[in-house]
Amino acid sequence: MEPLIKKYNIIKQRGSPTEAITLTGHKVFRQEFVYFQLPTSFGGLSKGDWITMRCADYHGSHFLYIDPVYLEDGPHAAGHFFAMCTCGSPAVIAGPGEEVSTGTPDGVTLMLVCLFYQNEFYRIGRGRHRNEGERMWM
Repeated sequence: MEPLIKKYNIIKQRGSPTEAITLTGHKVFRQEFVYFQLPTSFGGLSKGDWITMRCADYHGSHFLYIDPVYLEDGPHAAGHFFAMCTCGSPAVIAGPGEEVSTGTPDGVTLMLVCLFYQNEFYRIGRGRHRNEGERMWM
């Protein structure tokens, strides 16, 4: 019987990665924008709506991607979050003024961001990813 606990897709690669292989063997790529189906209602949009969203830029250390297993049907997809960061953290949707990687670009209302990075920024005043030390970006 397969355990119910799912491991995060931690990608251990330094530099400016443009692609990575997840623990499930899927190849994912760095993209400025991602296209996905909303997992829940959000900001006047309904669950299931397809949207395009800008990904936060983390200075070449990590990138965000839509988890390919989340898009698959079946029990093996249970427990997978819809979007991830290559540091292993889930990625979430942030509204205007909440995104803290490099600031929200003009005209962008929503962005996909690394949850761990955001939480660390609010907790200690510096953003960092799960597999790196505290690094001052701002």
